[in-house]
Amino acid sequence: MVMNTIGSWRAGACGAALAVAVLCGAGALSSVAHAQDQSPQARGETVQSLDPRVAKQLLAAYEKLEAENFKGALADLNRLVQQAGDMKPFDRASVYQIRGQAHVNVDRVDLALNDFKAALAENALPAEASLQLRYNVAQLQFQQENYKEAIRGLTEWMRATDNPGANAWFLLAAAYYYENDFKNARVPAERALQLSESRERRQFDLANMIYSELGLADKRTRLLSIMVSLWPDELSYWKQLAALYMQEERSKDALSTLELAYNSGLIKEPSDILSLAQLYSVHNNPHRGANLLAREMKNGRVARNVNNLELLSQLLSQAREHRAAIPVLQEAAALSDTGVLAYRLGQVLLADEQNEAAEKALTNALQKGGLDEKQRANAWMLLGTARFNEAGPGEREQRALADKAFASAAEFAATRKQANGWRDYIKAINDTEDRQARLEREQAAMLAEAARERELSACRSLQIAGRTLSEECRARLDDEG
Repeated sequence: MVMNTIGSWRAGACGAALAVAVLCGAGALSSVAHAQDQSPQARGETVQSLDPRVAKQLLAAYEKLEAENFKGALADLNRLVQQAGDMKPFDRASVYQIRGQAHVNVDRVDLALNDFKAALAENALPAEASLQLRYNVAQLQFQQENYKEAIRGLTEWMRATDNPGANAWFLLAAAYYYENDFKNARVPAERALQLSESRERRQFDLANMIYSELGLADKRTRLLSIMVSLWPDELSYWKQLAALYMQEERSKDALSTLELAYNSGLIKEPSDILSLAQLYSVHNNPHRGANLLAREMKNGRVARNVNNLELLSQLLSQAREHRAAIPVLQEAAALSDTGVLAYRLGQVLLADEQNEAAEKALTNALQKGGLDEKQRANAWMLLGTARFNEAGPGEREQRALADKAFASAAEFAATRKQANGWRDYIKAINDTEDRQARLEREQAAMLAEAARERELSACRSLQIAGRTLSEECRARLDDEG
């Protein structure tokens, strides 16, 4: 993941081109107006001076440039160019050079390039001024997105320059980058970083992107480690560094990186918060992840939608806070369009021995649908188990409901054997209860017969003794004949 910073450092490079062009123009006027101050003899050059008439008009044009009267300056310079045929090469080169600067100031880079090239074609400027102008041409070629020419010009300029500065190396690296020549862009980018006296962000951004294109993860990691220390408020650098750590299977470092960014108040986007919560889970700290997610849901930065609630329930379950996970999963299941979360809820409730609630959740899961074959088979098994657990002794109707669920589970190959085992068990319970009922009826009948015999024997004893018989005794003796 590389943040697209091309626009920012590209604009910086173009800005540098304009600034250098202006300085070059000022220097050029100084050289043409006061050539003797340049001491070209020290470089073995012939001293040249402007024609006084040309120098006077150039000075007037330059003063307008400094006053930002670009239109007036260009009018003066255009009149001078019309007279260029009568000028000596040094004068013509000087006029073209100053007019090129004027064109730069009005954002006519194309015309500035033509003027600078015309000035160089005269081959009359002092070596130092000519060399600086070649650098300016390369800069303007870059600004016009003519990167091949910019590379060619910069390379030639560097051959003639003792110590190219950081900006020149940066511009060369950027030109190679735009040409998708990342291999050749690498060394100039690294030289720009080494030579820079100040920590320029655009140089780091360019090197970062080049390393990314070349797949140099180790170098990117080291570079981004510096970048987050230099620009600690730039979240994209923290995220890139964390992503690299994950790529290198250093997830603990990724967690520390994102955690530091979060504690610094940088991580505010829901996706970044969710990533951090998941990383806590990976590193066996689901409790912290659950607290983070619950807190961010409460303050409204993370939505209480199906996916986020499901993640929160999972983190709570991993933290062994099963009771706390249940209401969260219930909320998620209610929002879901499928029965998958209701199925998971049923599992959790059944494990917590909340059989009635588990039965309701599993019934909802099967009604909503969206379960794969394995989940449907297991849902019927779990539903049968919940219903069976609800059945007390003698509650055959409840067991019949359980048997019906197991019968549905038996339709799936994966659960057929287990489901039929449960059905056999329910049948065995019913058979046992039937036998017990018969035995109890037979015992009751035997006891009733024994009691009747005892009562009849007592009535006969009373009859033999000539005692007065009760109505019950007379009726019972009459029945016996």
